[in-house]
Amino acid sequence: MGVVEVGCLLLRGRVVENARLEMPGGEGLYFESAISPGFSDAHAHPQVVDVGAGGPWRDSYEWLKNRELRVDEAAIRRDRELSAQLAEATILLSLFDGVTLISLTGSLEGGIEAVRRLGASPRVVVLPTIMSLDGWSLPESVFVKYIENRHLWNGYFSLGFFVHSIRGADLPMIRASFNISRRLGLPFALHLSEGVNEVDELVEALGGSARGVVAVHCVTAPEECRRVGVRIVHCPTSNLYLYNTTLGSIELFDALGSDWPLVSGTLLKTYQDAVKLHGPSLDLLNKASLGGYELYGVDPCGDLVAFDSPLEKVVRGDARPRYVFVKGRAVVEEGMVNFYGFRRSDVERIASERIRYAFEKYGL
Repeated sequence: MGVVEVGCLLLRGRVVENARLEMPGGEGLYFESAISPGFSDAHAHPQVVDVGAGGPWRDSYEWLKNRELRVDEAAIRRDRELSAQLAEATILLSLFDGVTLISLTGSLEGGIEAVRRLGASPRVVVLPTIMSLDGWSLPESVFVKYIENRHLWNGYFSLGFFVHSIRGADLPMIRASFNISRRLGLPFALHLSEGVNEVDELVEALGGSARGVVAVHCVTAPEECRRVGVRIVHCPTSNLYLYNTTLGSIELFDALGSDWPLVSGTLLKTYQDAVKLHGPSLDLLNKASLGGYELYGVDPCGDLVAFDSPLEKVVRGDARPRYVFVKGRAVVEEGMVNFYGFRRSDVERIASERIRYAFEKYGL
């Protein structure tokens, strides 16, 4: 074990001056500042390469029905290899920006395949989308994949259930997903209250209690979500794009989500947008880091993002990581992913090529 020294460390919400940490292979490293854990992206759609023209929209259902897409989303989702490649690109781009935990919503097969193939990555929570449309996952298919891949769910990777929305899945699907998640101790999440107050519908659908459910967006009646014990993921970048409104106070949410990392940027961009909305603060930085870990029950031990900048600059969202550690292992060193020898420019090129391929093959 090597000793890593940090001038000013934000450690799970507490500022520690002149910290000394034991990390494998970290001997002789000094950083001006660091955050532990790193950023956590609590909601990301890696297969989304186009969000459609139009808007602002009154609610999410109007957006889904009337947006003008340039690509066949369902076809991309059915393409297991392309789905996995887009998820890989999302994971690696996020890693360069200091994301040490990411929750991937969308393709069940693509998410698991990306996890299986990557040798260096953040911790990943795969939350496949469950929806009453052809090609989306069913609760039983998620359960089967969980059983088949038990060797993967080791604290580094995990699986859960993501019901698209109250009106996007039928009641038996919602209840089955919720009940299985509770029996297995897995996360259960969904999009909620995007222009329509759906809190009472959710509580009724789940049999009387929604406590501990992870709800994404909640731009309508967030106080109602809080009242019933729902945990909220704030996606300011996509909320403003879709609805021209978002949550007004950091007291109303628990974590941040990039939503469309291949379209509008990784969680670092989301954090920068949140800083513009809510102002820079240690409380906001803590929700952008520890927040996602707490939502999904992931142990953050050994996760750290280190900077050659003062902590005040990190709080403002103006600093880029120098090193990224996951489970004590340095996965990004001096701007390079160790396992692959990739620099950020390499991953950006790969991501652009895969997005271009998606449009060429499945463009409308």
